[in-house]
Amino acid sequence: MCMNNAPIGQLKNVIGSLAPTFVVDPEHVDYYFPFLDRMKLLLEETGYMHIQATKPDTIGAALTGNPVGLAAYILEKFSTWTNPTYRSLPDGGLEKYFSLDALLDNIMIYYLTDTITTSQRLYSEAFNIRELTKDYDRTPTKVPAACCKFRYELFQQTDWALKDHLQNLIQSNHYPDGGHFGALQLPDVLYADIVQFVNRLYRREDQ
Repeated sequence: MCMNNAPIGQLKNVIGSLAPTFVVDPEHVDYYFPFLDRMKLLLEETGYMHIQATKPDTIGAALTGNPVGLAAYILEKFSTWTNPTYRSLPDGGLEKYFSLDALLDNIMIYYLTDTITTSQRLYSEAFNIRELTKDYDRTPTKVPAACCKFRYELFQQTDWALKDHLQNLIQSNHYPDGGHFGALQLPDVLYADIVQFVNRLYRREDQ
């Protein structure tokens, strides 16, 4: 997920929603807009983030040693974050792209090692005042960057908004499928995107 959380990036999201085709190609407008619909989905799907950022040990205690609860907590994300329409399916569409073995492997990593709580503390550490005041997104970077935009990612930002932070964004590709777990869902697509980016870097070095 490529994002620029600086105020200027958020402002450009709003401005872009007023005239989408001025900031993105017409065939990709629905990746970003209507902006209010995207924000509504984001609010619906980020409840986990708020509790992990404020009370990671509370939810962690409820999930540790609780295989059914842990599976429900994780697999719900694999359903909705792959495609929001899957939430209305009886099985959540879990096996449309993922095998049950792959999903269980993911759950067991946390279950057998008792690390769901420590994994959730990342949010508390990243969203505390000390970290937020560092304003990383307000600091421009000229390091070459690429953005792989899967159709059903939770939230997208236009290159116009991203380039205030990623000033050397040399590749930005849109894909008609895929969600938040694109690396597991469409590994060949992501691999090809990375190879394309690396080749671009080599060509720049040769110039």
